[in-house]
Formats: sequence, C-alpha cells, structure tokens
Amino acid sequence: MTRIPLLAVLLAAALALPAAAQDALPRGAVSTDVGGASVSIDYGRPDLGDRMLPDLLNMLPEDRVWRAGENQVTILETSGAVKIGGETLPAGRYSLYLHVPESGGWSLLVNRHQGIALGELWDQAPEPMRAEPWPMLSGYGQIEDQEQARISLDEAEASGDGNVFEITAGGGMLRFAWGGVAYQTTLASP
Repeated sequence: MTRIPLLAVLLAAALALPAAAQDALPRGAVSTDVGGASVSIDYGRPDLGDRMLPDLLNMLPEDRVWRAGENQVTILETSGAVKIGGETLPAGRYSLYLHVPESGGWSLLVNRHQGIALGELWDQAPEPMRAEPWPMLSGYGQIEDQEQARISLDEAEASGDGNVFEITAGGGMLRFAWGGVAYQTTLASP
C-alpha cells in the first residue's frame, strides 16, 4: 500500500480545519429513534473562527466533496432500515459526506466505506489515534463506487451564530448547518 507523506496529511488538515478549534471542540453526537430504529451520528465539529464559509468551501477539491465534519470520518449508524430524503437505507454503519457544488445546493452522500485507519495514512500517528477511521485523503473518487445513496438537500433557515458545524436529527428531519447556511432532508421510517 502506498502511504501518503506526512506533509500531505498535514496540508489536508490545515485546509480543512480551523487551527484554533482543533483541540477546543469535542466531537458531536446526535441520536434519535425513527420508527423503532435507533439512529446515531458521530461527527467532528469544526469552528469557523475568523474565516468565512465561502472561503473554506472554495478550498474543496475539484469533486467538491467534504467529509461532513472534521478529523475522523463522520459515521451514521442505524439499527434498522430508515428512509433519508426518500432513499431507504438498510440497518448498518455508513460514512457521511457532503457534496457542495459551486453552483449551490448541497447533497448528502451516504457511503459504505468506513474510512481508513490513521496509522495506514501516517506512520508517525500517535498510538491512541492509529485505529481512528479517516477519510481517503486522495479524494472521494477512491470510494465513490461504495456509495449507498446521493440525496439532494433542501435549503433551510439558519439559526444561531453558525460558527460551529452542527448536525441535528429529530422531528422527522436530518439537518446540517454551518456559517449561516443550513440544509436538511427528511428522516423517516420506510
């Protein structure tokens, strides 16, 4: 297996994460029940700091896919089948990404690929972090064939200061909000 040089890992982290918030914010976790299925999402919570969301989005790779959080892969786990935005997902564990095209509108990408252990990407990864699942730094195209669903999101009203990326689930909705922008879709029993 080809290992990505440390410089590439650090560059990717520097572009994707606000330096001041990397250690300040704990990972986010949200859970809800949907028709008897337990649904949980574990995700990183980047903070904009002094930056503007459009500036960060302009740094996305050409495919305009973002891991829907920071650091480790964002994981959705469901104990039973659920319907997200009209797409039925069987019980299981999935990684979540957001497609954010320059033309506007966001899409949720639900993928079966669970990420790659940090230790496989970076030889010098600290022992406690070596097994943590990280996204493919070489781009989403490497795992696109494992995509379970691509779901268009509807623009929603943003609330709060929007400085910290948040995912919420409940009341029949799955919502992503950051930087004064929010998108959502339905979350229901099939």
